[in-house]
Amino acid sequence: MSLPDPTLANLREGLSTCLSELLDSYDLQPSAPAEEPASPPVLVETFNQLFDAMRRTEYDARSGNQPAADAVTELGEYALGLFEETLGWATRLGLPEVHQDLQTHTISMARWIGRHGGEIQLLEPVVDALAQQANTMCAPDELLTLYQTMGEVIDATADFIREDLEKDNPGRPWRVLQMNRAIVATRTHQTDAMDTAFQALISHLPQDAPKFFSEGMEQMDLLNYPPHVREVMDRYYRKWSIDRTLH
Repeated sequence: MSLPDPTLANLREGLSTCLSELLDSYDLQPSAPAEEPASPPVLVETFNQLFDAMRRTEYDARSGNQPAADAVTELGEYALGLFEETLGWATRLGLPEVHQDLQTHTISMARWIGRHGGEIQLLEPVVDALAQQANTMCAPDELLTLYQTMGEVIDATADFIREDLEKDNPGRPWRVLQMNRAIVATRTHQTDAMDTAFQALISHLPQDAPKFFSEGMEQMDLLNYPPHVREVMDRYYRKWSIDRTLH
């Protein structure tokens, strides 16, 4: 699935089918115990409340009354938590296509937050969704759009996540996002995208850079990358893998 423009209209339209299928499947299930998380009917109603809040935010922005960044950040955290719960229900109800569509709209929600001046404080569902997109894309133009989207998410990520204090956890979303963006940049075959992503990787994850470029050179042979892509990877490999080993 291509990535839609992150507007309320697109989110509302795109989620309509997802939420309807989720409700239909839930209605066929036995009654849920009281201690279970919010049920799909409650989540759907909560999405409607979210849409109302987003509508007011977009109206204010169009009117020249830019919403406060803190308010957008708070709304965004609430929204991404709502997406996370809904994704959980899609998994529990065995709806892989609904889950995939919900992930696409999770990305749109994250981009909406950034474009309205907020920060992304709940990064994991967004990173998971971006990874899923990367696994289903192969066309260079689609991958370039995904690379640019990953850049939007990185730029909008909250400062406390960017500080990257949990360095002993290799699965932390900030690390996964940086690594995946560098991989996607390589797959675009665009040398400027590779340079930008590689420099960001070195800046944010210097401890991971040598291994990344070593493994990247292995992939050059395995996947028969074109010479101009190989040249960029080789340049970083020589500087960050070979030179670091020799010294």
